[in-house]
Amino acid sequence: MTVGVRKRKKITEAQYLKMERAAETKSDYLDGEVFAMAGASRQHITITGNAFAALHPQVRQRRCSVFLIDMRVKVTATGLYTYPDIVVVCGGTQFEDVEVDTLLNPTVIIEVLSKSTAACDRGEKFGQYRKLR
Repeated sequence: MTVGVRKRKKITEAQYLKMERAAETKSDYLDGEVFAMAGASRQHITITGNAFAALHPQVRQRRCSVFLIDMRVKVTATGLYTYPDIVVVCGGTQFEDVEVDTLLNPTVIIEVLSKSTAACDRGEKFGQYRKLR
């Protein structure tokens, strides 16, 4: 037994979704691990709101919907569940199940970068998003 090394207990996607749907705070999920999301700063919220306000009138004319902050997205190819700041979907929306809270087919994903999330958002998470089809 190695002292000081603990393995995290991994959970299934079904366990994550059950826990997440009952939680007061949001968490991302990948590879059996849950990652708590930090609260957004006032500046982050302002930028996200302004981007949403600019997008909304543009997509109203088309068959598109814009979702703000609380729409969970699943990257089916990798199993990532995450909450982008803004998601646009054009055409019909596809959801994972009857709960209609996990979008599978985003057209546009917008992440507002902050010092604490920029590296992940530009790196690993961007790589995950590129696997969306």
